[in-house]
Amino acid sequence: MIGKTVAATTIGCKVNIYDTQGILEIFAKYGYAVVDFSEIADVYVINTCSVTNLADKKSRQMIGQAKRRNPQAVVAAVGCSSQANPDVYRDLGVDIVMGTSGRGQLVHHIENLNQQPIMDVLPNIRGQKSFENTHITSDTSRTRAFLKIQDGCDNFCTYCIIPHVRGPSRSLNFEDLIGQAAAFAYAGYKEIVVAGIHVASYGKDLQEWDLVDALTQIAELKGIERVRLSSVEPNVVTDKFCDFVEKTPKFCDHLHLSLQSGSDKILQLMNRKYTAGEYGRAVEQIRAVRPKISITTDIIAGFPSETEEEHRQSMEFVQTLNLSGLHVFPYSAKSGTAAAGMADQIPKTVKKQRVAELLEMGNHLAVSHYQDFVGQTMPVLVEEVSKNGLYLGKTANYMPVAFTSNEGGLANQIVNVTLNSADKNGLVGTCQ
Repeated sequence: MIGKTVAATTIGCKVNIYDTQGILEIFAKYGYAVVDFSEIADVYVINTCSVTNLADKKSRQMIGQAKRRNPQAVVAAVGCSSQANPDVYRDLGVDIVMGTSGRGQLVHHIENLNQQPIMDVLPNIRGQKSFENTHITSDTSRTRAFLKIQDGCDNFCTYCIIPHVRGPSRSLNFEDLIGQAAAFAYAGYKEIVVAGIHVASYGKDLQEWDLVDALTQIAELKGIERVRLSSVEPNVVTDKFCDFVEKTPKFCDHLHLSLQSGSDKILQLMNRKYTAGEYGRAVEQIRAVRPKISITTDIIAGFPSETEEEHRQSMEFVQTLNLSGLHVFPYSAKSGTAAAGMADQIPKTVKKQRVAELLEMGNHLAVSHYQDFVGQTMPVLVEEVSKNGLYLGKTANYMPVAFTSNEGGLANQIVNVTLNSADKNGLVGTCQ
């Protein structure tokens, strides 16, 4: 007989964070008390990630932590890594191996283990046709509410395992999307982050609605003051999208526009659906309607056959765009992807050096971007209070801000902060 406490941890993206919260809400409906993952619990849920080999490793480490914390607990591995590598998790001795669908039935499976050593819940993900909606009503993990509106991907970038473990693109129906966003507004959230595995694909299976329609309706909700979009590719920047951005003050002054490489040869090898030139034009187009928008991006260093010249080309291209910051990743060969079998794999030492160079450039870009706002007063959504008493939050253009204030109880409030200084960690300010 299992107890009634559950703990969960999430490795990976905003979509995984959303999925974990959905799982915990279902547990709560069954009478389970949700406790922190660092505590002793009767059930541990590890929402795994497989986007990189490091994410796989972290996922496995969390399994070990849970089993050491309470050897008698029921341990469930769910998500992308367990979908891709179920044998690994069976060998780790988890009680339930669940992939990226059917998570709404997890509590039912746990309640009905009946002494089975391991239960597998791994349907054919490529056969998934409908969006699995867990009807989240709150996001207890943070101030900004993540709203997952799309799952799966049809792009099959050659380095990426995610289409193989998440299945084809599918969308949350429009009525449920608006209902869930309205529930977040009713719960008091000021900001909604619209997320998906390939969120730009939203609506392609619905016929009537697309991503811009969804963003428009969310922005019209009373109580929601900010609408933010998770990572997208440059093809999301259409005339319709730009018209929405221009006319919608609630849309945050930040766009994470994924690049991956500034070399057209590497982009083609990656099976990305754009060229560097098209990416640059997308940046120009969005800045034409939002001149002060912050644009950040992803870069993969050391993709197979990437030459030193192509690495330099990426760095120079990013410099010309005057971006606000970089997320840098060394290429990680994932079994089951096309790129893992490509010739001319780059040595780890070379990848490490290229990552270091890109990170240094990214730090310079971020600091320069932050310094542009020193002396200004900007609205900041307060997320938490640090150990030394500073309020921590983010501006609409996603700059981290630490500030002092004579007032208390500012969590989840948007307050005006005068920005006094900047470094690579963000801005420091005061709120009167």
